[in-house]
Amino acid sequence: MDSNTHSTTQSTRLAGGRPDHLASLAAVVDGLAVQDLDGLTDAALAEQVLGLRRLVDRLEGHWLRQLAAVDGRGAAGADQDQQVGSTAAWLRNRLRLGAGAAASCVRTARALFRGPLGGTASALTAGEISVAHAAVLAHGTQELPAHTAAEAEPVLVEAACRLDPPRLRRVLGHLQLVADPDGADGRAERRHARRGLWLAPTWDGMVAVDGLLEPEAGQSLVAALEPLARPADAEDARSGGQRRADALAELARRGLEGGRLPQTGGVRPQLMVTVDLDSLVGRPGSLGGEGGGVGPLDPEACRRLACDGALTRVLVTRHPRGHRHPDHGPSANEGPPAQAPSSDERPVAQAPSRDQRPLTGDPSRDEGPVARDPGGEGLGVRLRTAMALLPPVLGGAPTQPLEVGRASRVVQTAQRTALAVRDGGCVFPGCSRPLAWCEAHHLRHWLHGGPTDLANLALLCRAHHRAVHEGGWRLVRQGDGRLTATPPHRPHRPQRQRHPSAA
Repeated sequence: MDSNTHSTTQSTRLAGGRPDHLASLAAVVDGLAVQDLDGLTDAALAEQVLGLRRLVDRLEGHWLRQLAAVDGRGAAGADQDQQVGSTAAWLRNRLRLGAGAAASCVRTARALFRGPLGGTASALTAGEISVAHAAVLAHGTQELPAHTAAEAEPVLVEAACRLDPPRLRRVLGHLQLVADPDGADGRAERRHARRGLWLAPTWDGMVAVDGLLEPEAGQSLVAALEPLARPADAEDARSGGQRRADALAELARRGLEGGRLPQTGGVRPQLMVTVDLDSLVGRPGSLGGEGGGVGPLDPEACRRLACDGALTRVLVTRHPRGHRHPDHGPSANEGPPAQAPSSDERPVAQAPSRDQRPLTGDPSRDEGPVARDPGGEGLGVRLRTAMALLPPVLGGAPTQPLEVGRASRVVQTAQRTALAVRDGGCVFPGCSRPLAWCEAHHLRHWLHGGPTDLANLALLCRAHHRAVHEGGWRLVRQGDGRLTATPPHRPHRPQRQRHPSAA
């Protein structure tokens, strides 16, 4: 299998043009494909798995050796008699490698077989280290002077024989300071310049997060996320990535609620959602809310946030495109202003006249600036109606605020304190999330006439609050004060049910 043992100056080629040693290797691989694994003992199977892995690493080493030869000759593309821009581009095109993987292969091949890491190359082709170790050493020494890398290599290979690649990468960071102290400042400056955090909305309304943090900042983030990202219990089915995403959201929520962030325009940072009344009360065809340009929030998420937030009622008029905005306030025939929501009534805004319809009006009514189909049921008509109700920045009809009410919290501070004393944390059956993780939840939403009093309130962690609103779970308080949870699409039963994992 070792290509170095092929001593002839030119490989004998078979009819298909493949060198005979590759044909022999292919035959061995074909033999593995038909091997009866059920006939092997457990010990023999385990030994074979380990042996195959070492052989794969050795083959990777010989592949890198030949890749270095192709790169050194400028022979990339010669298989199709073509000129290519680079060896990495050739690998991407012919082997369908990603850009990063192709570049890493070329970099490793150059360092091992055309650079200062000859000892690493020997260890790899001998099966003493893996290709992952070799890639770490090639990447970690690329900024060192060649003579320094060659002098440090024996120590690095010895470390690679004892450590896994992640720990080897950490060792390299320490040894670089010893091997090349003069270049440490330059490396730190380059790392500092590469730092960044990028947030972008995706097509399906989520937010993509990408970035690079310096070691200190990265460790601070890891330390802050770790206690929030632990599995809730043995039944927590979230992946590690999902738990970290939930932890990051929880960290941001606590930062906003803590009140210690710098203010902007005299207002502390907060999550602001703009939503129309139709979405809050659950009318068909409602559009949901806008959360600051990131993307739409579905109506149920808006209702969940309205359970325990501060509400500001804004009454606006909408004007069809081409109409001039009025430069005066509301007149007598524009209807009374919106009423402030109370603890036991649904928030209602009365519609003004035909020409100045409020954002909170019912989109199913006939009056208003939107052209309608005589039948009133066509998809195009419904979509045009919905478009007119979008915020103006998204192409909706221009708006003119008529009245802005004062912000008021749905759950008052004293009620929150009473909930903390009574519930102590998430009350979803089986959940033990602490008070700091919890939000106030209306068992019967105030939008549907539920009162904002202690009997109708309960503390839920964010995951279970979401499970109730978006997931369809139902919470019912029994006569003795206990809460029972019923999964979606099942009749309510008072006994305890299996429930989703907490965040």
